Amino acid sequence: MARFASIDMGTNTLRLLIAEVNTISTFRTIYSENRITRLGEGFSSQQRISPAATKRTLLALKHFQNIIKKEKVDEVFVVATRAVRSAENRDEFISIVRHKTDLSVTVLTGEEEARYTSIGVRLIFEDHKERDALMVLIDIGGGSTELVVTQGETPTVLLSLDLGAVTLTERFLFSDPPTLTEMRTLQDEVDGKLALIAPQFPKKCLFVGTAGTVTSLAAIELGMTQYNPDKINHYALKRGTIKDRLTQISRKPVSKWKDLPGLEKGREDILIAGTLMLLCIMDGFGYDEILVSDYGLREGLIMDQFKNKLNGTPQ
Repeated sequence: MARFASIDMGTNTLRLLIAEVNTISTFRTIYSENRITRLGEGFSSQQRISPAATKRTLLALKHFQNIIKKEKVDEVFVVATRAVRSAENRDEFISIVRHKTDLSVTVLTGEEEARYTSIGVRLIFEDHKERDALMVLIDIGGGSTELVVTQGETPTVLLSLDLGAVTLTERFLFSDPPTLTEMRTLQDEVDGKLALIAPQFPKKCLFVGTAGTVTSLAAIELGMTQYNPDKINHYALKRGTIKDRLTQISRKPVSKWKDLPGLEKGREDILIAGTLMLLCIMDGFGYDEILVSDYGLREGLIMDQFKNKLNGTPQ
């Protein structure tokens, strides 16, 4: 049984996954950890990865490397998403990572990110009927949001919007709590982008979400004191519940609700923007419920690479 590690270098969070894979349907998580490094901090104005963010990221990567070595991993895959792919100093950053950690970073396009996420999310469905159902998948990240329409294994729509929880917060939400004008301006920006793509998304489908905003909302509703991905997978969030939670957190200073059970430390300041983004999608596309998946990009990357090795496809 092969043992793989994948590292997702996101705009807000670095995520490590170590898993064993034996067949295209046998996937066992060995270790999983997140480190919020805010790689895209200040990116909305600077368009560069800052020295401070680089330092935080390198520390997290070295920590991950120690775990990978201890777990005797056969192969490591490292990918970077929106912050790195859009940074003016991306080549310099990748070179620093290679020099300091000996890790090779692959920068994904938005479409590649969406495709790997789709592969990973499908792993939560054991029933073939669910796996083959018409699905819309969303991944609200720190720097971008990926949207996928898929039925079976072949996506028919793969989109990436430069609208993420970190970038939206930095661009529109300056007050604590945010003002009504700030909230409306953010919503207008998102609604305008969504209106252009809404016709591509079916109304009657299975609507599934992954990544920090959606999983955090599920963990909060479950009152989790310790994060449990098994309870997150398949959890159904109602639109009304999400709207009520947004009202609660947007009308009080962060200090009044930052200790909500289930809320990951370091995510407090971007939860409002991410939640509003989710509501805009649900309202714009006509969805009343979202099924939550802890699985996503990391799992999809490992499964895709494993299939390539089985088929003898060059990496």
